[in-house]
Amino acid sequence: MRYLCRVMLAGAVFVCAYDSSPAFAQAKGKDYFKGKTVEWIVSTAPGGGHDFWGRLVAINMQRQLPGSKFVVKNRPGAGHIIGANLVYTAPPNGLTVGNFSTGLVYSQLIGTKGIRFDLAKMSWLGKVSSERRVMSVAVKSEYKTFADVLNSKREVKFSSSGVGSGSFTDSFMVGTAFNIPFKIINGYSGSQAALAMVRGELDVLMGGEDSADSYVRAGHLRNIMMVGGSGVRGMADANDYVKTPLGKQVIRLMSLMGNLSRITAGPPKVPADRLEALRTAFKGAIESKELQEAAKRAQRETEPAYGAGVHKMITELMAQPPEIVAMLKKLSSMKEEMVKHTGPITQVKNEGREVFIQRAGQEVSAKVSGSRTKITQAGKTAKRDIFKPGLTCTITYPRPGAEAQQIDCQ
Repeated sequence: MRYLCRVMLAGAVFVCAYDSSPAFAQAKGKDYFKGKTVEWIVSTAPGGGHDFWGRLVAINMQRQLPGSKFVVKNRPGAGHIIGANLVYTAPPNGLTVGNFSTGLVYSQLIGTKGIRFDLAKMSWLGKVSSERRVMSVAVKSEYKTFADVLNSKREVKFSSSGVGSGSFTDSFMVGTAFNIPFKIINGYSGSQAALAMVRGELDVLMGGEDSADSYVRAGHLRNIMMVGGSGVRGMADANDYVKTPLGKQVIRLMSLMGNLSRITAGPPKVPADRLEALRTAFKGAIESKELQEAAKRAQRETEPAYGAGVHKMITELMAQPPEIVAMLKKLSSMKEEMVKHTGPITQVKNEGREVFIQRAGQEVSAKVSGSRTKITQAGKTAKRDIFKPGLTCTITYPRPGAEAQQIDCQ
C-alpha cells in the first residue's frame, strides 16, 4: 500500500492518504515478476488446442511482464485433473498458473476420485474463447431443420467417439433435454463421424462450433442448431425449443459450458496485487497483435473474458441443482457396449495402428491406440509389434473400424 502525503504549509499539517487504486496494485504486482520464473502448466500432452493456446498465451504474457520468464510444462492425465491439482496445490505466490478444460466442472460436480481442487476458489485470469455446441446433419439428410429432429417418428442415431467423451455427453444431454427418441452410436471420432453421416449410418453429430464449421466448409454437413448464440447464421437456438424444467436446466448448463473454453487460473489466495498484474498481463496478451496474428494463422478465433467475470461464470456453473448432478452421475457410470470378433490377421497398417482380421467371410478392421488399447498374446501383455498376418486375435471394440478397447492374440 502506498502513502500519498503533502504538507499544508499554513499550519504545517501533514495530510496523507492511501493509494489503493487497481492501477497502483497492478503496478506493484508487475514489479514483483521482474527476475521471476512463472510455471505454466498445460493439462494435456504436447499438441492439440490446449497446448497451442497455453504456449501462445504464456509467451505473450511474458512480453506483458518485462523481466519475467514463463516456462510451459505439460502435465497430462486423468482428464485434466492432474494438471489442475498441480496448479491448485502450488504456493499462492503468483508463480504457477495453468490452463485446462471446463469439463473439470462435471468432474467436480460428481465428485470424481482424485480431485484436490475447488474451481470456485481458484484465482481466475480469464478464458481465451468459447466453444458453443452445435448440432449437425448430413447435407442430404432427411432432417432439414432442428424441428424435424424433434418430430422424428423413428430413433435418431447420434454419433459418439465413446462413453465419457464430449460427443457422448452432449448427445445424451440434448436427447434428454428435448425428449428425442435417440440412440448413441459409439466408435466414431472426428472425420469418421462426418463421413458416416454422409453414408447414412448416423443422423446427428453434436460437437464444438469450430469442428462443425470445418465439416460444413468441406461440404459434408449442415449445422441446424446451436446451444446458445441466438440466431447465429440462421441456426435454431436450443432455448427457443426447450419446454420441460429439466430440459431448461440442461440447456442452461450446456450454454454456460459453451461460453467457457481454454480457461486459465492460479491457485487460491494469490496476493491481490500479483493477481491484478497477472490478469492485466493475460488481457494484454490476448489482445496483442502478436497473439491475434498467430491465432489467425492457425485459423483459431478468440472470444475472451477476464478475471472476476470468468470467476463469476465458474461459480454459476458449480451451482447446479440435484437433478443435474444426478444426471451427470448417471452419465459417468454408463458402460460402453462392446462386440468381440475373432479371426486371423489379414493385414497390418501404419506400424500396427490399424489391423484387419477375417471373420464370417468378411474383412473387418480396428484402430489400435498405443496407450488406450490393451494388447495381450498368450495371456501376457504385449505391444503392437506382435501383429502379423495369420496370427489369430480377438478384437473387443464398439464396432468394426472403431478403436479397439482390447486385442487378445494367441
